[in-house]
Formats: sequence, C-alpha cells, structure tokens
Amino acid sequence: MTVVTSKMSRRSRKKEAIRSQIIAAAIELFSQHGISGVTVDQIAEAADVGKGTIYNYFQTKEDIVVAFMAAFEGKVQAKLRDVGTSQSPLAEVLTEFIRLQLRMKKRYHPFVRVFLGQMFLHTDQFLPHMAKIQKTMDPQLQELLRDLQQRGAIRPDINVSDLIVVFKTVQLGLTALWAIEGPPFTATERTLVQEIRLLCEGLEVKQR
Repeated sequence: MTVVTSKMSRRSRKKEAIRSQIIAAAIELFSQHGISGVTVDQIAEAADVGKGTIYNYFQTKEDIVVAFMAAFEGKVQAKLRDVGTSQSPLAEVLTEFIRLQLRMKKRYHPFVRVFLGQMFLHTDQFLPHMAKIQKTMDPQLQELLRDLQQRGAIRPDINVSDLIVVFKTVQLGLTALWAIEGPPFTATERTLVQEIRLLCEGLEVKQR
C-alpha cells in the first residue's frame, strides 16, 4: 500500500512540474510577443514538450493565463493576511493592500502590461477568464473589508459587496497606470495615496 501511495505521489509531482513548466514558458513568450502573437506550437517548443501535452493540461492559451494569474493571486493573498490584521488607520491599510499587490507583480510587469492590453482590447473574450481570476481575489478582500467594518474603521451602513466592486475598480485603474508607467512607478505611488485618501473620506465614520 505504501508503494502505491509513493508512486502516485511521484506521478502527481511530475504532472505538476510539467504544468508549471508549460505556464512559465508561456508567460515568458506572452511577455515578449503578446498573447495573440504566440502559438501553441511555440509554447510547446519553449517548454520542451509535445503540442498534445499542452492540450492535456490547457484547452486554450487563455486557460494558461488564468492558471498563472490564479496561482499568483493565491500567493499574493497569503502575503496580504498580515495587512488584514493591521490596526493601522483605514487609508494606510487599503493603501498597503494595493501597494503590496503591485510590489509582488513587479517581476511580471511586462506580462501584466500585455495582459491588460489584451483584456481592454478584447473585453468580451476575456470576461469569462477574468471571472475565474476574481474568484481567487474576492474572499480575502471581503474578509479584509468586513474586519475593517467590524472594528469601526468603515461606516456600518456601507454594503461590503458594493464596496468590493468600487475598490476593485480603483485597484484596476491603478494597476493599469502602473503597467503603463513602468519603473520606478512614482506617479502610480502618488496617485495610489491620493485615490485611497479620497475613497476613505467617504468610508470612515465621521466624528461628531
């Protein structure tokens, strides 16, 4: 019984290694040539696997993008737990929430730029894929905003579901600016602080 379990474990690790290899090769190519400018044959060659192997793991190139973004967001969310437990003022917590996400995306700046460009140009095509990515982001954000509301940092009459939509819209705009601007992202940082400050003016409990 132990031998069978070990074999299954090795098989699973090998499959995961191949999957990661495909994703890494694809993201590198997408960063250089755009998603539409890369073929499955090119991904297979870069990943050193057969074309059929690609389709064993992903049906489309967009599925590779979703897999990468979902895995990356999962890593980001793990880092954001420390932000959620902070007792800092509301504006500082929300600013750091977005700042940390952008900091972790810095390594993949060329890809994020390509991805956003494709998303804005082909919105209808990318909407289903974006919905999958959002599922990995929403729980942590919802938990953060509810915790902030429960400790009195956000007005109790504000609907958290509505606030999530507003916050993600602000976040998307800032990410687009970050992608367009590039290093050292000084305008993005300045705009981030200003936009979150304005947002928080409408969210905070007014002192009488």
